[in-house]
Amino acid sequence: MKFSTLLISLITLILTTGTALAELSSNKQYTEKHIDKLDKISYLPSLLPVIIENSDVIELTDEQLNSLLNWRKINGKNLTTAVNEIAHRRVEIKEAALSPNVSSARLIQMQNNVFRLQREMLEYKLSCRELVINTFNRNNWESFFLVLADKQIGVTLPDIYMSKR
Repeated sequence: MKFSTLLISLITLILTTGTALAELSSNKQYTEKHIDKLDKISYLPSLLPVIIENSDVIELTDEQLNSLLNWRKINGKNLTTAVNEIAHRRVEIKEAALSPNVSSARLIQMQNNVFRLQREMLEYKLSCRELVINTFNRNNWESFFLVLADKQIGVTLPDIYMSKR
């Protein structure tokens, strides 16, 4: 009798744990889906990975590349944390909006928190943009725009950067 009670308790624990883990995994996938969406609707593109990945094509010097890598080392984790938090908060807002127990004032407060995080993300991206602007030379810009065109990111090389060939 004790054995069957113990066995039933153990099976219940395993099933409960499995369900909780599946729910966590599902929530993580849901959050990752929102991160992808967020990156697509962000006002500033995330181009540092493209720049670093194509540093040889863009013809970055070691000093230029190290400067960009150093920025990523210092700021990358904070930027990623902000993006993850925005995605998480957006999911919370959607869920809260469906609850009759959540007031409009609370939803506005939750949205304001997302705006604050979006501002934080924007400041990181502008900091990176400023570094790129101050790091690239004319040749880097031309090569960079060609990389973007090759990746079909939807930008064209501005006339100002076109070399006279």
